Amino acid sequence: MDKTDLQILQHIQTNARFSMVELAERVNLTQTPCARRVQNLEKTGVIEHYVGLLNPKSVGLPVNAFVELSLKREDERVVPEFESGLREFPEVMECYALSGGHDYLLRVVAPDLDAYHSFLKEKLLRLRGVEGMQTSFALSRLIYKTELPLNHLPLNQLSVNQSSVNLPSTRIN
Repeated sequence: MDKTDLQILQHIQTNARFSMVELAERVNLTQTPCARRVQNLEKTGVIEHYVGLLNPKSVGLPVNAFVELSLKREDERVVPEFESGLREFPEVMECYALSGGHDYLLRVVAPDLDAYHSFLKEKLLRLRGVEGMQTSFALSRLIYKTELPLNHLPLNQLSVNQSSVNLPSTRIN
């Protein structure tokens, strides 16, 4: 990975709707070499996919709940069944397996507290193995980023799925 690839990634993270012509201009390349670099970043998994980010309040989902959840492990099927069940709930926006006091941290969106309560009773607490949980509600969002910081990456090297991807370090015009 070189400086140009990092610039491409920064621009795509800021605005994935740039045309290839606009992106190429911003990184001082012509369209074809820029497109090749983007395709390589996609092919190697550095760029996973492109999305449009919606404003949750604008689509009627102002409630952000953070759920710390613990499982009782009756047998080895509890964890995979629980994780599979969570994937079926569109309200669960993020889920992390944790070390420490709880097993999972979920971010759940809802239109209001009644809808969140229904989600708990009708979905989450019906999953096998749920032993305990604690919910905290976001009062306001102070920081929200979708752009990953890239300043830690060494040029000419990037780890992708346990392998190293070396992209050309010479400028192509």
